[in-house]
Order: sequence, then C-alpha cells, then structure tokens
Amino acid sequence: MSHVSTPLPSSNEATTRATKTRALRAVDYLRVSTEEQKKGYGVARQSRKTVRHIALKQWHHVGTYKDEGVSGSLEAADRGDLKRLMGDAQKIPRPFDIVVVPDGRVIGRKGRAFWRWVWALEDIGVYVAVVADDYDNTTTEGRKKMRRDADYAETEWETIRDRTQGGLQEKAEFTPAAHIGGRPPYGYSIANKGTPGSYLMIDETEAKVIRYVYDLVVGEGLNLRKATIRLNAEGITARSGRAWTRDNLRDRVMSPPVLNGVLIFRGKHAKTDESGNPLWGDSVKIELPRTLTADESAELRRKVAETAKRSGGQRAFYPLSGRVVSLCGRTYSGLSYVAERDGARFYRCTGNAPKDLSKSCGCSRIDAGALEKHVWKHVTEIASNSEKLRELAAEWIGMAEGDTAALIDRIADLDQQIEGMNASIAAVIVATAKQSKSAGAIEAATAVLNEELQQLQNLRAEAAEWLTEMEESNRRTRDLIALASMAKKSFPVMAPEQQAAILSILELKVTITGPVPDDRRGGVPCTVRAWYSASGLGIPAAKLSDGEWAKIAPLLPKGRRGTVRRSVDAIFYKARTGKSWPEVIRDTGATIQASKHFNAWTSDDTWSRVNAALSEVRQVPLPELQLLPPVVIEGRVDPSAMLHPEGLSRRGCR
Repeated sequence: MSHVSTPLPSSNEATTRATKTRALRAVDYLRVSTEEQKKGYGVARQSRKTVRHIALKQWHHVGTYKDEGVSGSLEAADRGDLKRLMGDAQKIPRPFDIVVVPDGRVIGRKGRAFWRWVWALEDIGVYVAVVADDYDNTTTEGRKKMRRDADYAETEWETIRDRTQGGLQEKAEFTPAAHIGGRPPYGYSIANKGTPGSYLMIDETEAKVIRYVYDLVVGEGLNLRKATIRLNAEGITARSGRAWTRDNLRDRVMSPPVLNGVLIFRGKHAKTDESGNPLWGDSVKIELPRTLTADESAELRRKVAETAKRSGGQRAFYPLSGRVVSLCGRTYSGLSYVAERDGARFYRCTGNAPKDLSKSCGCSRIDAGALEKHVWKHVTEIASNSEKLRELAAEWIGMAEGDTAALIDRIADLDQQIEGMNASIAAVIVATAKQSKSAGAIEAATAVLNEELQQLQNLRAEAAEWLTEMEESNRRTRDLIALASMAKKSFPVMAPEQQAAILSILELKVTITGPVPDDRRGGVPCTVRAWYSASGLGIPAAKLSDGEWAKIAPLLPKGRRGTVRRSVDAIFYKARTGKSWPEVIRDTGATIQASKHFNAWTSDDTWSRVNAALSEVRQVPLPELQLLPPVVIEGRVDPSAMLHPEGLSRRGCR
C-alpha cells in the first residue's frame, strides 16, 4: 500500500489551505445490506449518527449518498450512489470537501477496501471522516492516526491471512475428507463442525435423493427435467426446502464430489502470483466417501448426456404448421428446433417474429403437444363414428337412393325394348326400300320409330347413370365403415407423419377464436398440481369449515395464530384454481409461507395424512390446465383417400 507512507498530494494541501477560512461542505455516504435491512438496521439509523457528527464538527451538510440493500462485496462501480459520489468528487468546481461515513464497513467488508477508497479521495483533495472512530484526515494528527490504523490493519490482515491459508493448506493435505470451510457439497454434511478436525461425511438424507435420481435417470430413462418433476411431485425438496429446478438438480447431482468422490482445494480459480504460481499453496485433491460407485457415476453421466441429446437440438415435427389461423390473421408454424426445455414444442405466430419488433403481432405461442392432441382427438372421434362421418360426408356420398336390383332389371328391360325397336326400324327400312328407293320415303317411314328409340335410349342412359351413382354411393358408404373401423384401431397410434398426411387430405383448418393462454409463466412446474396429479386425490370443493379444520388441526405443527390455517386454505385454493402463488396470496390473504409449508408437509407425509382425514369432505377433481385458446376446426371428409394416405404430399407439415 504505497499510499500509506507518502505525503498528501498537493491538491489536498491546497484544499487544506482553502478550507481554513471557511466551514467544510460535508456529504455523508450510507449503506446497508439486505440482511441488515431485515434486522431493522436501515440507513435512517446511520444517518442520525452522521448528521450529528457533522453538526458537532460545525460543517455544512450539503448532501447524502446512500445505497440500500447493497452488499459490501460489490465494487464501487456496481453501487449506484457510491459510483455517483466518486464521479461528483472529481468535478470542477467540487460540490463538497469531505465525505462522512458511519464506519469503514459501509465501503467494504474488508478494511483494505476502505483504506484504498480513503486514499483515492485524498488523491483528488477530498477528506474522509469516520464517525465510529471519531477521526478524519483534515488535520495532520488525524492523517497520522488514519495511517497508523491503515498500517496496523494491513499488517494484521497479512498475518491472519498467512496463518489461515497455511492452516487450510495443511488441513487439506493431511486430514481425510477435510472440510476447508463454507457449505458442504450436496450429499455431504460436516462432522465435528466448528473444530479444527472437521471433515465431510455422507449425508444419508441427501445421498438417498442422489441414489433416487440415479434410479430415475438410469433405471427409468428419465431426463433431468422429468426427474425434477418427479421429485417435486413426491414432495422431495432441495436442501433449501424449496422445489427443485432442473439446473439446481444438475448442479448438485452431477458435481465432482458426487460423481468423482473428489473435492479440489485451490483449483483452477486459485490465486496466483505474476509468474502464475499458486499464491498460498498447491492444489490439493481431497478424497471423499462416495455416494455412487465409479461405474454408477459413469453410467449416470452417459444416461444424462444421452437423454439431453435425445431431447434437445433435434428437428421437431409439426403436423399443424400453416393450418392454424391466429387472431391477427396470420398462421402459426412450428419452431425450427426442439425448445430448450427437454423436448417441449411450440407453435409461433408468423406475425410474431418480424425483423422490426414494433410490427410484431404479439400473439402468444401455443403448446404444440396440447394443440395437436386436441385436434387429433377431434379428427379421431369423427373418423371413428360412421354415422357422424356419413352426416359430414353427405354431399360427397351423394343422395342416390333406391333398389339397385330393380334398377338393373329396368335397364335390362330397356335394353330388350331398344333391341326390339332397332329390329322394327330395320324391318320398316327393308319394306320401304322395296317399294321406293327414295331416302326421303325411308326417313318418313322410320321417323316415329326413331323418336321412340331415342326416348328408350335416353331412359336407358338415365337408368345407367343412376345405377352408377348408387353403386358409387354404396362403395363410399363401405369406405366410411372401413374408415371408422380403421380409425378406432389405427388413429390413436398413428405417427405424427401419418397424422400430417391425414390432415392434408382433410384440408384441415384450425381457426383461433379467442385469446391464447400465456404458457411462459416461468419457474418450475407447480408442485401442488404435481402432488395431486401423482396421488390421484380430489381437492376439498370449498374453504374448510371450523369443523373440518378441527379434524386436521392436530395433524399439523403449531404456528402463529391463523398462519397455518391460512396456509392450508391457500394450498387447497391453489390446487382448485391452478393459480400462481402470487395470485393465491392476493386472493386468500396467506403469505409465501404457504409454499414453504407445503414443501415441508409433503416431505414428511403430513399432507397425505391431512387429505386422508378430509376424505369425507365434498371434493372436486384437479382442474385441467388451460393451455389452449378456443378454436374452430374445419375440413372435408374423403374416406377413400384417408384409407390410403401413403405417398400423398406432406407439404406444410414441418
């Protein structure tokens, strides 16, 4: 710290001379962290100290800079008002002469950070006063005292640092499974905590979770997101007591201590000197007891990579692309690649991704799986019902009705009449020709017969056309029956590509007629919904009465008056409505403690016992998730084509 032994710069000397004839203009800088705010130590408490100190010194208080809820570990550039203070201090003319702080901690958690800040201000001619120590550097004696404290703080810090780092290095090298400090890795707890001989041991509760995740991923083939949903559904929470997220689960279960049984002390982020050598000691590999064997760890790595590859970055198939019409008049198309959330697929309005964002239509995206399931269910229901098909395809089938056999007999009779008429005409022609060779005479003699023949031929043509229509109608009816039979068996298991071919034949059109629910609410899947979905239990239909509450109160831990009951009502309300926690809290008057209560009660089966005690209460099923907007589905039915969709165009399916 070169500033400690150097004299004050000339800028500060000039300031000293200038301020001898006038009172100093003082500003105070105040800061409290979020933790201090929670304890009630706000900036108002600090302000009273600094304002009183400024008054006692007879300085003019010209302003205040304050950072509330800001950690002392942040650099000055990352603190709004401290950064502003340093900028103002360099202005010409300078708006203040001295900065008053309640104590050095408002600048930084480490004393060295405070002294660097003091010297930086001193270099530009601004004084600093510390209320807690009652000194400032406006006088020679004050500057000497500040420097003595700075020298002592630096020396003491270096001594403590050397001793601490040396002790940690020795412990890491010679203590099995040594605990160097901080929170233990997931799956481990601290034995002999608070003693020099503390070490890491397997935490059986967390190790059980790790092994369960291993079974889900390796045994059942789930990816980490689905494993996360399973854990939350079963009330298995993270160490914090909160629901798991996929990233949190990955970071905990796939960590080096879990997979390798190793914790690296002074790893790649260890401090080094200018030559790149470790500053405090060499890297140490601390061997830990293993939760998973080496083979199990390797298999878990392989399965996680395999499921991630299978569910991410693949080309997705969207059979409804170009067939869904949005409220803005554009069509929806599938996103090009599978979304990040392990295979989740969505349709996006083509008017919602222009280069000019100001012209974006704002239509929400639609869950692809939910929409395709809804549309295909509608198609399957129609195709499986021959009567419904016949009704929808009436125009295509035609309205020809009658007795086919009688019509065939009628045509045969007309054929005989036509044959007889032709014979009669031939006989008349021969007889007339013998009497007169005039063509006119022959034409006159056969005119009536030819007219009758034409009538017979017209009747025969009409009958034949009618028969053709009846036969085609019967064939199409048979196709409808065959389609209905095929649909019942094949439609439910058709691959998306086959579905796309059928939808193309149908010339299907899906028109959105109402607002699209916003699926991007963030966070992890609702743990309350997941629990009820997994358990299959119903939900009390209304807020619990006093009598119903009396049944379950003994099963629940005692808490503040009314808090536990409000939490129970809030959980049931959330399950009934599917609303978010902020909405539930707003509607019920509960607090976020309700979410914590649910996680705690599901982890120890308390919530199962509560629901069992309310089995006689009128209940409602878990509500369906509203993922889709109201839609109108239109198309046409051509069973013969639908029975043989292979090879047909699949344009617009991706």
